[in-house]
Amino acid sequence: MGNKYARNILYVLPSKGWNTKERFAFRDIAQAKKHGYNIYICTYEDSFAARMARSFEIEVIPYRPHFLNRFFNFHKHLSLRPAFKKAHIDIVHCYNFNLLFSLSIQLKRQNITALVLTQDSPIDKPLQRFWYRPLISRIDSLIIANKNLLQDALGNLGLPLKKVEYFGLGIKYEDAVNPLQIAINFDLYKDYFLTGTYVSPGLNDHKRLIPVLSALKVINEKNPGGKKSKLVLITPVDFQSMSWLPNLMRNIQEQDLQEDVLFVTTQDIIGVISHLDLWISNAPDELIEDFAISALVHEVPAILARNFCSKDLLEEYEGVGETYKLFDARELRDKWEKIILGQAIYKEKTRLYKYFIEREHSHKSYKTQLMNLYSKSVQRRVRLFRKK
Repeated sequence: MGNKYARNILYVLPSKGWNTKERFAFRDIAQAKKHGYNIYICTYEDSFAARMARSFEIEVIPYRPHFLNRFFNFHKHLSLRPAFKKAHIDIVHCYNFNLLFSLSIQLKRQNITALVLTQDSPIDKPLQRFWYRPLISRIDSLIIANKNLLQDALGNLGLPLKKVEYFGLGIKYEDAVNPLQIAINFDLYKDYFLTGTYVSPGLNDHKRLIPVLSALKVINEKNPGGKKSKLVLITPVDFQSMSWLPNLMRNIQEQDLQEDVLFVTTQDIIGVISHLDLWISNAPDELIEDFAISALVHEVPAILARNFCSKDLLEEYEGVGETYKLFDARELRDKWEKIILGQAIYKEKTRLYKYFIEREHSHKSYKTQLMNLYSKSVQRRVRLFRKK
């Protein structure tokens, strides 16, 4: 039962996956819950996020997709009535920019409810025309998940700088998981080059994993440095629950990789990463995967999908990894081989930059700034619309 004197926060997270955005949201939720806020989350009822919320004893408000206009994803609609029937919502924190139109209009009548938005991808077009301005101005705070989005947000939204915040990903440094606590004992694979990649519970098919398997096949045929590689597929749910698993197994068998692919199911993915020699990001819709940042913090080099954010990261922290064109198995294989042959150099570079990466994405500073942002957003609303 919630505290009737505490503030109420509604987190809007309409997603069936469990990727960087969802983990980012749950770091926010965990901090707010620790500080005594009453938490509600609006998400798909059958999603992994809903399952996680229930495990934290957080009330789930089912999200039912609806479009105000089917020609424009920007006009997705979410009714706030179910949430406001349960309690007066002090803060609405949304992680989907396409819902801004709907939320802004509904919150026009809720003057002292703050609207916080987290943006993790570029904004497609300038939204400063006169009919968008009232909607954009309803945002009390915009949290950008990557510092490279700052100019994009300022230029396309026209928000004042004081409303835009960036304070890293809030990643904790975690010790390695005891091999006895997971299905695979990594001590048995000390003579192999262990490469890990993440498999999201919301993945609809295995196509994004095919280039990684193709690269692994060639890598083990070339055997660079006299060391064979093992690919570790990591997910927080049972692989048997994924409908596309038979197709993946067929692909693995066709390439004769049965002995080279390991399946690990664990909720503590960051702890497993520390056992690896290399991390590969494979998500097309993420600028920088938080697991890749966690890998660098644990002195594990990473191969990232190439985009303006990952290129900037490797320019700032030169030598901690490589980038590749997503779904290009040939380039991925070349970068994989390069890191195997230069393993000692890459390890030294990640060790050198570890402190700076950890400081930028510090969990300690993140939680403090997030709580300050929540308080500031609510106080600003109350001050502006205080009854005279």
